[in-house]
Amino acid sequence: MSRYHIKPVLISLIVAAVVVISSCGGSDYRIFSLKEGIGWFSMEYPPRYSVTRIDIRNSPSARYLDIGLAYLPETDDPGLDEISVYAWYADDNEPASVILDDLITTAGTVFRDFDLLETFSVMIGDMEGQGVIFSWTAYPDDSSAEAGTDPLPAVSRIVCFRHNDLAWEIHVASGIETQVQAETEFNHILETFQILN
Repeated sequence: MSRYHIKPVLISLIVAAVVVISSCGGSDYRIFSLKEGIGWFSMEYPPRYSVTRIDIRNSPSARYLDIGLAYLPETDDPGLDEISVYAWYADDNEPASVILDDLITTAGTVFRDFDLLETFSVMIGDMEGQGVIFSWTAYPDDSSAEAGTDPLPAVSRIVCFRHNDLAWEIHVASGIETQVQAETEFNHILETFQILN
């Protein structure tokens, strides 16, 4: 299963999911809260995004969650802005740095014109995460861009961390023209992300 779904899709599967989406008092951000599947969490996300994907699997052959939110502009601009949250059972006790290294290797083969820009450490609540920023290009002949459009330069920010048996990845992708706004939104998501019991 590829964890890179930059092109917005419809909600693919809701399995008795308890999802709460609400506005924050005194804030332009909304709260996304999930209490179903293998990883319960909440976060605040920008109001310009809509939930486009909820895929929760909890069977012996597949145990993960894959949540996607995307900015869907009303203009002909295809846009690339997407927020993704993934959780899955990690092998053994792999630290976040090893998980991130694996993701960078995969990203280098999945994203065209991949260029690693920065690596960093960050705290998500009381969990230590490892992060990366890279640039890439969405071409019309791949799944990241609409047919008939010009290649779109993009920037992705990914943070990986561990919580108990689960590995988590938070991924924010944006076009070059919205990368400053996306960085602010990414930082807000990290600051408000909480694992729920």
